Amino acid sequence: MAVLSIIGAVVVSGETPADDASLNTIASYYIDNDSALQFTGLLLFLAAFFFLIFSTKLFGILRREEGETGGLSAFGFAGGILFAVGLTIFAGINFAGGVAPEDVDPVALQTINILNNNMFFPLALGVAVFDLASGIGIVKTGMLPKWLGWVAIVAGVAALTPAGFFSFLLLGLWTLVVSVMLAMRAETA
Repeated sequence: MAVLSIIGAVVVSGETPADDASLNTIASYYIDNDSALQFTGLLLFLAAFFFLIFSTKLFGILRREEGETGGLSAFGFAGGILFAVGLTIFAGINFAGGVAPEDVDPVALQTINILNNNMFFPLALGVAVFDLASGIGIVKTGMLPKWLGWVAIVAGVAALTPAGFFSFLLLGLWTLVVSVMLAMRAETA
Protein backbone atom coordinates (compact mmCIF):
# COMPACT_ATOMS: atom_id res chain seq x y z
CA MET A 1 0.00 0.00 0.00
CA ALA A 2 2.88 2.39 0.69
CA VAL A 3 4.22 2.04 -2.83
CA LEU A 4 0.79 2.50 -4.40
CA SER A 5 0.16 5.58 -2.28
CA ILE A 6 3.47 7.13 -3.36
CA ILE A 7 2.77 6.37 -7.02
CA GLY A 8 -0.68 7.92 -6.61
CA ALA A 9 0.83 11.02 -5.01
CA VAL A 10 3.30 11.48 -7.86
CA VAL A 11 0.57 11.07 -10.47
CA VAL A 12 -1.86 13.41 -8.70
CA SER A 13 0.60 16.21 -7.94
CA GLY A 14 2.34 16.35 -11.29
CA GLU A 15 5.60 18.20 -11.69
CA THR A 16 6.22 21.30 -9.60
CA PRO A 17 7.67 24.40 -11.24
CA ALA A 18 11.45 24.79 -11.35
CA ASP A 19 13.10 26.64 -8.47
CA ASP A 20 13.85 29.60 -10.73
CA ALA A 21 10.35 29.80 -12.26
CA SER A 22 8.62 33.16 -12.16
CA LEU A 23 6.41 34.00 -9.20
CA ASN A 24 3.42 34.00 -11.57
CA THR A 25 4.21 30.48 -12.80
CA ILE A 26 4.63 29.18 -9.26
CA ALA A 27 1.47 30.88 -7.97
CA SER A 28 -0.52 29.59 -10.94
CA TYR A 29 0.67 26.02 -10.32
CA TYR A 30 -0.36 26.09 -6.65
CA ILE A 31 -3.69 27.82 -7.35
CA ASP A 32 -4.56 25.47 -10.24
CA ASN A 33 -3.57 22.35 -8.28
CA ASP A 34 -4.72 23.22 -4.77
CA SER A 35 -7.02 20.20 -4.28
CA ALA A 36 -4.56 17.84 -5.98
CA LEU A 37 -1.78 19.03 -3.66
CA GLN A 38 -3.91 18.48 -0.58
CA PHE A 39 -4.79 14.98 -1.83
CA THR A 40 -1.09 14.38 -2.54
CA GLY A 41 -0.35 15.28 1.07
CA LEU A 42 -2.93 12.76 2.25
CA LEU A 43 -1.51 10.03 0.00
CA LEU A 44 2.04 10.64 1.25
CA PHE A 45 0.79 10.59 4.83
CA LEU A 46 -0.84 7.20 4.21
CA ALA A 47 2.31 5.95 2.45
CA ALA A 48 4.35 6.80 5.55
CA PHE A 49 1.89 4.91 7.75
CA PHE A 50 1.93 1.81 5.55
CA PHE A 51 5.72 1.91 5.18
CA LEU A 52 6.07 1.89 8.96
CA ILE A 53 3.89 -1.23 9.09
CA PHE A 54 6.10 -2.86 6.44
CA SER A 55 9.27 -1.82 8.29
CA THR A 56 7.95 -3.21 11.56
CA LYS A 57 7.21 -6.58 9.97
CA LEU A 58 10.50 -6.79 8.05
CA PHE A 59 12.74 -5.80 10.94
CA GLY A 60 10.77 -7.88 13.43
CA ILE A 61 11.65 -10.93 11.35
CA LEU A 62 15.25 -9.78 10.98
CA ARG A 63 15.46 -9.21 14.75
CA ARG A 64 14.42 -12.83 15.39
CA GLU A 65 16.94 -14.05 12.82
CA GLU A 66 19.76 -11.93 14.28
CA GLY A 67 19.33 -13.27 17.78
CA GLU A 68 20.90 -11.42 20.68
CA THR A 69 22.61 -8.59 18.82
CA GLY A 70 19.70 -6.99 16.97
CA GLY A 71 21.88 -4.13 15.74
CA LEU A 72 20.98 -4.33 12.06
CA SER A 73 17.27 -4.58 12.75
CA ALA A 74 17.38 -1.53 15.01
CA PHE A 75 19.44 0.43 12.47
CA GLY A 76 17.11 -0.60 9.63
CA PHE A 77 13.97 0.25 11.58
CA ALA A 78 15.48 3.67 12.30
CA GLY A 79 15.93 4.05 8.53
CA GLY A 80 12.29 3.10 7.97
CA ILE A 81 11.22 5.70 10.52
CA LEU A 82 13.41 8.36 8.91
CA PHE A 83 12.00 7.50 5.47
CA ALA A 84 8.47 7.85 6.88
CA VAL A 85 9.42 11.20 8.42
CA GLY A 86 10.69 12.33 5.00
CA LEU A 87 7.40 11.28 3.43
CA THR A 88 5.42 13.21 6.03
CA ILE A 89 7.59 16.29 5.47
CA PHE A 90 6.63 16.17 1.79
CA ALA A 91 3.02 15.45 2.81
CA GLY A 92 2.98 18.61 4.90
CA ILE A 93 4.67 20.74 2.26
CA ASN A 94 2.23 19.60 -0.43
CA PHE A 95 -0.79 20.04 1.81
CA ALA A 96 0.37 23.49 2.91
CA GLY A 97 0.89 24.51 -0.72
CA GLY A 98 -2.66 23.50 -1.54
CA VAL A 99 -4.35 25.36 1.32
CA ALA A 100 -5.74 28.65 0.00
CA PRO A 101 -2.81 29.48 -2.27
CA GLU A 102 -4.76 32.40 -3.76
CA ASP A 103 -4.61 34.05 -0.32
CA VAL A 104 -0.86 33.53 0.14
CA ASP A 105 1.91 35.87 -0.97
CA PRO A 106 3.60 34.46 -4.10
CA VAL A 107 6.97 34.69 -2.33
CA ALA A 108 5.65 32.29 0.33
CA LEU A 109 4.52 29.94 -2.45
CA GLN A 110 7.99 30.21 -3.97
CA THR A 111 9.44 29.09 -0.63
CA ILE A 112 7.00 26.16 -0.46
CA ASN A 113 7.92 25.26 -4.03
CA ILE A 114 11.65 25.30 -3.31
CA LEU A 115 11.11 23.09 -0.25
CA ASN A 116 8.90 20.78 -2.32
CA ASN A 117 11.66 20.42 -4.90
CA ASN A 118 14.63 20.11 -2.55
CA MET A 119 13.70 18.75 0.90
CA PHE A 120 14.93 15.26 0.04
CA PHE A 121 17.71 14.69 2.58
CA PRO A 122 15.53 12.90 5.19
CA LEU A 123 14.17 10.63 2.44
CA ALA A 124 17.61 9.92 1.00
CA LEU A 125 19.15 9.10 4.36
CA GLY A 126 16.13 6.98 5.30
CA VAL A 127 16.43 5.01 2.05
CA ALA A 128 20.17 4.54 2.54
CA VAL A 129 19.90 3.30 6.12
CA PHE A 130 16.83 1.15 5.43
CA ASP A 131 18.39 -0.44 2.34
CA LEU A 132 21.84 -1.03 3.83
CA ALA A 133 20.49 -2.60 7.01
CA SER A 134 17.96 -4.69 5.09
CA GLY A 135 20.53 -5.85 2.58
CA ILE A 136 23.24 -6.72 5.08
CA GLY A 137 20.68 -8.42 7.30
CA ILE A 138 19.31 -10.52 4.45
CA VAL A 139 22.78 -11.53 3.24
CA LYS A 140 23.93 -12.30 6.79
CA THR A 141 20.87 -14.28 7.95
CA GLY A 142 19.48 -15.71 4.71
CA MET A 143 15.96 -14.77 5.84
CA LEU A 144 15.13 -13.96 2.20
CA PRO A 145 16.99 -14.74 -1.04
CA LYS A 146 20.48 -13.26 -0.88
CA TRP A 147 20.10 -11.52 -4.24
CA LEU A 148 17.46 -9.29 -2.59
CA GLY A 149 20.03 -8.39 0.02
CA TRP A 150 22.64 -7.48 -2.57
CA VAL A 151 20.14 -5.36 -4.50
CA ALA A 152 19.32 -3.50 -1.29
CA ILE A 153 23.00 -2.97 -0.46
CA VAL A 154 23.73 -1.50 -3.90
CA ALA A 155 20.62 0.71 -3.66
CA GLY A 156 21.62 1.81 -0.17
CA VAL A 157 25.06 2.90 -1.31
CA ALA A 158 23.58 4.64 -4.36
CA ALA A 159 21.13 6.52 -2.10
CA LEU A 160 24.12 8.37 -0.65
CA THR A 161 25.14 9.64 -4.10
CA PRO A 162 23.55 11.87 -6.75
CA ALA A 163 21.97 8.64 -8.11
CA GLY A 164 19.80 8.55 -4.99
CA PHE A 165 16.62 9.18 -6.98
CA PHE A 166 17.05 5.79 -8.64
CA SER A 167 17.47 4.18 -5.21
CA PHE A 168 14.13 5.66 -4.23
CA LEU A 169 12.52 4.09 -7.31
CA LEU A 170 14.26 0.79 -6.67
CA LEU A 171 13.06 0.82 -3.06
CA GLY A 172 9.48 0.84 -4.36
CA LEU A 173 10.02 -2.22 -6.52
CA TRP A 174 12.06 -3.95 -3.81
CA THR A 175 9.31 -3.27 -1.24
CA LEU A 176 6.69 -4.85 -3.51
CA VAL A 177 8.82 -7.97 -4.06
CA VAL A 178 9.68 -8.34 -0.37
CA SER A 179 6.05 -7.76 0.66
CA VAL A 180 4.94 -10.64 -1.54
CA MET A 181 7.74 -12.87 -0.22
CA LEU A 182 6.89 -12.04 3.39
CA ALA A 183 3.20 -12.75 2.73
CA MET A 184 4.09 -16.10 1.15
CA ARG A 185 6.37 -16.87 4.09
CA ALA A 186 3.53 -16.12 6.53
CA GLU A 187 1.16 -18.44 4.66
CA THR A 188 3.61 -21.35 4.87
CA ALA A 189 4.36 -20.77 8.55
